[in-house]
Amino acid sequence: MCPDIPVVDEESVLTANPIPCEIAFIVDPLDGTLNFVHGYTELCVSIGLVYKGKPFAGVVYQPLQNNLYSGIDGIGSWKNGQEIRIGKEQHLGECLIATGIPYDLHLRSEGFMKPLGHLLNQVQEFRILGSAALALCYVASGQLSGFFEYGLSPWDVAGAAAIILGAGGVVLPIREQSDPIFGGSIVTGNAKIGTILRNELSH
Repeated sequence: MCPDIPVVDEESVLTANPIPCEIAFIVDPLDGTLNFVHGYTELCVSIGLVYKGKPFAGVVYQPLQNNLYSGIDGIGSWKNGQEIRIGKEQHLGECLIATGIPYDLHLRSEGFMKPLGHLLNQVQEFRILGSAALALCYVASGQLSGFFEYGLSPWDVAGAAAIILGAGGVVLPIREQSDPIFGGSIVTGNAKIGTILRNELSH
């Protein structure tokens, strides 16, 4: 339908930051591969449209539950056609936070165990879904208060990041001078929770 717009995926060579084109689709045909292998149902298809390196529009489809999330930065976000909005929590003690375990074994201590231990007694509880795209959609719809993860690729987050933005949330890099889509780490939530999380993770 858009033959002039390149598609970036896990097999693509266009994975630099920024990608060497003004506009591109970033696609993950199966986010939650390990879940799929083990028969765990948290998995999805993710398609993001990135313009000038920023997430602009996204669609995430959860096939086993037949849920369709969509969003456009500055316009709005929807689940199965019904508008969704980010949660209103203002303190970590109110928050149900999701994270993920990095595939890279070298990141598991600094990128999972250390931040988990630091935040464990500050939040209500943690969830690990095994699908970054779905976790972001749950944040966009207010089911989760925030999400962070290290060791991610652009196709893991580009589509759902646009849905977060459309729902009124923020999409931030964990480290300053980085990029939340192409830099390998992301933190999201409403403006207050997203900022608090990033500050805590930067310690």
